[in-house]
Amino acid sequence: MPINLDDLPIRRIPTSDLRDPDQVIAGIAYHEAGHAVVGMTYGMSLARLRVYTMDVDGYMGWTGATTWNNCYVRCFHLAVELAAGEAAAKRHLTGIGHPVYVANRLAASPHDRDMAISALARSNYTVTTDGTEPDDPATGTSWARAVAAAEQAVTQAWAQITATAEALIAAPRRELTGPQVADLTGITNATPVPAA
Repeated sequence: MPINLDDLPIRRIPTSDLRDPDQVIAGIAYHEAGHAVVGMTYGMSLARLRVYTMDVDGYMGWTGATTWNNCYVRCFHLAVELAAGEAAAKRHLTGIGHPVYVANRLAASPHDRDMAISALARSNYTVTTDGTEPDDPATGTSWARAVAAAEQAVTQAWAQITATAEALIAAPRRELTGPQVADLTGITNATPVPAA
């Protein structure tokens, strides 16, 4: 059964702290590029990714979104794709000189972990957060395992993630489509699965 990520509840929290706005935008761009590139390598169909401002209860900040077309994806690969945003942001932040503990704090995105848990539960696939693995890998994984796989995937695709993030930062509305990312990276963007 295909997974349609468009109907998942998304709780966006704007990012704003003492960093320069350009640094915030870059961190979010790398986060979204991590999702996009890793997801596409797993055969997911990217619709678009973007960085934008939002206001939540009078609090203005920056956020981002990666949107997927209806597509088939293995449950473990979806968990890794969701973990890849934080992994890419951490790698970017340490690469520009932030200590690891600062990069971990600035890149933290528990909403992606929560989305993995809730989205995959729909497919009877369990994502544990206490570090223990489910008995049968076909029915679940730990978030720690997904994070480790995401870090490896981000390392392998770092050139494509960087190209995507830099193009996203430079894009007129800080938005790229799936075909644009495919052209930038050389990764095939899968054909969407028709809605049932």
